[in-house]
Amino acid sequence: MLKGIEYDENGVTHSFHGQITSREILDANTEIINHSGFAASKYQLWVCMPVDDFLLSTNDIQKLTDQDHQAAIINPTLRVAIVSDSPLVFGFGRMYEAFSQESPWEIMIFYNLEEAREWIEGDMS
Repeated sequence: MLKGIEYDENGVTHSFHGQITSREILDANTEIINHSGFAASKYQLWVCMPVDDFLLSTNDIQKLTDQDHQAAIINPTLRVAIVSDSPLVFGFGRMYEAFSQESPWEIMIFYNLEEAREWIEGDMS
């Protein structure tokens, strides 16, 4: 379930919890890419916790990757951090990372929210 999308002057945080579906992920990603501040964003932080179930497939991850490859034309310098307490989400995050090898974006997967924020903030100093 999408808890919310929060923008600040440097980027966006997407927060999900409970049962997370592919539709929620893809819709949130579309909203972010179409946001007026996307081209100037420095980061995206995807927070998925606590997770009860993660209803995505390999095809869904490929669709997400395809969206982001197109979005990288608009903003090629984005940092994407995915953080979750779920080994399943962590695994899908690694799959997204592998599918994104041709992307100019920096992508990291974390179990710890503070580590993810430190990594993101390291780019803005």
